[in-house]
Formats: sequence, structure tokens, C-alpha cells
Amino acid sequence: EALALLARGKSDSGLVLNTGARVEVWHQAGRRNIEQAREAYAAAGIEARVEPFIDDMAEAYRWADLVLCRSGAMTVAELAAAGTASILVPYPFAVDDHQAANARYLADGGAAVLLPQEALDARRLVQLLQELDGVRLREMGQAARRLALPEATVRVADQCLEVARG
Repeated sequence: EALALLARGKSDSGLVLNTGARVEVWHQAGRRNIEQAREAYAAAGIEARVEPFIDDMAEAYRWADLVLCRSGAMTVAELAAAGTASILVPYPFAVDDHQAANARYLADGGAAVLLPQEALDARRLVQLLQELDGVRLREMGQAARRLALPEATVRVADQCLEVARG
């Protein structure tokens, strides 16, 4: 059975194409990169659903066995809440390297693989896809769910009210 891989962002479709792994791809490529991504998948003979934007991320996370993406705070929160395994590639120029810290939260908890951008190449991606079998992906998804903080907004609001009350 093919691995359902959700790729978010530019994330170099060529890397996915050259893995040799059996993958089904759903790629949120962004408006500027969509034609390039579609052409790359077509040239490689890979059927991929390539869109500039995914309206229903909950559906995309349910569909995916694994997500390849950056590690912004909202993305990390979504991955945890959805209980989805991920390979996180922190944006290397983020202020105070906060994306690496976000990625470490899931990686240290067993929910993700942190892959620095400079280490991201087809060979490393092949290795990861081979290591991340169905059992490991399920374990990572369960770990992600355990790390989720679904009541975070309520907690923050409660703390703000408490401080405001003195």
C-alpha cells in the first residue's frame, strides 16, 4: 500500500519524486509554485493532487499518513491536534530559530522527525520513508495526539482574566 504523503509549502517536489518509494501525494504548493510542482510530478509519472491552498486542513491531515512541512506554531499545533506523524523542516531564517524549537517539541515527544533544511535531500528522504513504516507512523501519530493542547486557548484566556482581576 502506498504512503499518503501530504507536502505543505514549496518543499521541493523533486525530493518526493526521487524517493523511489510508493507514495500518493497531496501537495499544497502555493500559488507561485503550483505549475512547477504539477509539471515535476507529471514528468515523473506520479499522480499527485497539487493545489495552491488546501481549504480543509482537517481533511488533509485525516488523509495523510505523514506530513512533510515547515514547523510554524500553528502547523505544529494542528499536527498534534490531528494526531498526524510528520517530518518537520524548520525555516532556517525564522526569528530566534523558533521553528526549530517548535519542531523539537514534537520530535522530542516521538511525534515527528526534525530534519534541518541543510540535511534535506532525496537520499535522506528515502531513508526516512523506509524507516517510517506503518507501525512507526501510528506510534508517531499517537504521540502527537498526546502532545496536543486542545484547551490551550481557554487556558490562556483564563490566565489573562486571572491577571486582569488582580
